[in-house]
Amino acid sequence: MLTCSDSRVPPELVFDQGLGDLFVCRVAGNVVTPEVFGSIEYAVSTFGCALVVVLGHQRCGAVTETIELVAAGGTAPGSVQSIVDAIAPNVAEGASADEVVRANALVAARRLAESPALSDGRERVAAAFYSLDTGTVELL
Repeated sequence: MLTCSDSRVPPELVFDQGLGDLFVCRVAGNVVTPEVFGSIEYAVSTFGCALVVVLGHQRCGAVTETIELVAAGGTAPGSVQSIVDAIAPNVAEGASADEVVRANALVAARRLAESPALSDGRERVAAAFYSLDTGTVELL
């Protein structure tokens, strides 16, 4: 599972699982980096994970900041810019933050699904959206 590092979205609680039940990668904005690719491929090859979920969430700070920076033509400090760069292509003019979160999760899921380690048909990659207001997960 790839999810945001936001403490309001602990995947074990979101999916009612115990410690050790999920293989979780957490990074701001649930962006796919080489390290995330490697971690997910490791989970699949070593532990036989058959489902990979990219979980975006309502009111994501990384997405909100990216939208603001894109609108202002600004940049983020230091390495935070790498997260902005990964999310920015999903920012469409007039799109709400939740729409960008959904688009970002879908793009991340597509990127993971293209990995040779995940493209043999045995594993499934899905994108989802978590509502902080309702506590529900919507498959995208």
